[in-house]
Amino acid sequence: MLTRHETSAAFMAEAMASASGVPGACVVTLGPGATNVVTGVAHAYLDRSPLLAFTGQLPADRYEITTHQKLDLRGLFAPITKWQTRLTAQSAATVVDRALRLSLRPRRGPVLVEVPSDVPRQEATDTAIPSAPHRAESVVDAEAALAGGALLNASRRPLVLAGMDANDDRVVTPLRRLAESWRIPVMVGPKAKGVFREDHPLFLGTIEGLGTVKLFDFIDTCDLVLMVGFDPVEFDRGWTAAATVLHIGPLPNDDRYYPSAVELVGPVHEAIERLLAAAGPPEPTHSSDELRRFREAFRAYVAPERPGLTAQQVLAELRAALPQDALVTCDVGYNKAVSAQCWPAYRPRTFFLSNGLSSMGYGLPAALGLKLLHRDRPVSCVLGDGGFAMVMAELETAVRLELGVTVVVLADDALSQIKAGQERRGYPATGTTFGPLDYTALARAFGIEGRDVRTVADCRDAFRAAAGISRPTLIAAHVDPAGYQLE
Repeated sequence: MLTRHETSAAFMAEAMASASGVPGACVVTLGPGATNVVTGVAHAYLDRSPLLAFTGQLPADRYEITTHQKLDLRGLFAPITKWQTRLTAQSAATVVDRALRLSLRPRRGPVLVEVPSDVPRQEATDTAIPSAPHRAESVVDAEAALAGGALLNASRRPLVLAGMDANDDRVVTPLRRLAESWRIPVMVGPKAKGVFREDHPLFLGTIEGLGTVKLFDFIDTCDLVLMVGFDPVEFDRGWTAAATVLHIGPLPNDDRYYPSAVELVGPVHEAIERLLAAAGPPEPTHSSDELRRFREAFRAYVAPERPGLTAQQVLAELRAALPQDALVTCDVGYNKAVSAQCWPAYRPRTFFLSNGLSSMGYGLPAALGLKLLHRDRPVSCVLGDGGFAMVMAELETAVRLELGVTVVVLADDALSQIKAGQERRGYPATGTTFGPLDYTALARAFGIEGRDVRTVADCRDAFRAAAGISRPTLIAAHVDPAGYQLE
């Protein structure tokens, strides 16, 4: 599918890979085409997504004597890919097969495949070796499971912190059984939203979202943290909690970002099952009343009342208009912070964002990729006006491909998160504000429906009207940035 920018192509391919587990692919030309795709590849690298990035390159017999658009692409992509290779007619099938396998091997990530411009005209001469069926077997050590069970038995205030490697349908049932049996509260990272229903009384919140300090304060009261499928790249701060950590994940805790007393290494769902079998009869821990009070106070804290329309209210109306299996992306900035915390997710792989790299411009192309993958499911994206302006040309892509996504722009004419940081330090707002856009006129220019909304009722009407339309809808919600400021 043709996109209007190479970075968008990588974001689309990565979102499809993240949602499906099947490696995505994007194809760009040499020179600036390759450099433009760097951001999308770096995003896939830090968010652990399988992606093949095919780039053009000068013909091998011209590379040493040509200067125009000559770049060492394998060197350029080395820090942000798992492998960098050059494809030839003699190795095409073998190279692609190896690239696919490497992209899927934990930790998953992107591979660069450089294609000299004379190669596509040549006849491929090799044949890939058929791949044998492979299933990653559990390697959870029995003694480690017993040690983990002993930690849980001895704990009085445990907590589950679930991350991206737990964002799998197979994890839902054992994770819920673990939490409910022992009355363990659950927090998630932004990449794991939906693995534990957010309307569940044991769910507390999403770390690294709006109001995350309150969640870390709660963590400080716990004596055991079950780090379930958490990758250190998901943290945006150092780990300072004094609680004992039980590491559960597909890889050992070699990063040492946090100390772990016990490590259960293997498929996350199987590791949880082993832990449950080893822990003995459950002994409920936290008081239900305490958790209910925390949930209620935290929800009120992250959704303060303000004179104008808030992003939290916009999200609430969008959530009410969509089924539980709807797919939602967000961009980066305050829109990410509020979406990560205030968007209730109910199923795995229904909420998508750029977290490790935290790249603006991700939300819209990611939503288009998801709609390509799931044309039968509603797809929406929540963007800041800064990030939207970077990629608004992709609205044409959406129109051309008949991708009926709902594009929600939280408009306040500023890079509000950076502006707020300047103001907290007593600096004048410099380089963080810009002029308004006429969003309805912009929508008409792309041949789509556009609406400005300024009240909760406006939002409700606009989101309901957007349902089921085969073309994109652009909704500009003019929000009060004071809603991002918590007291």
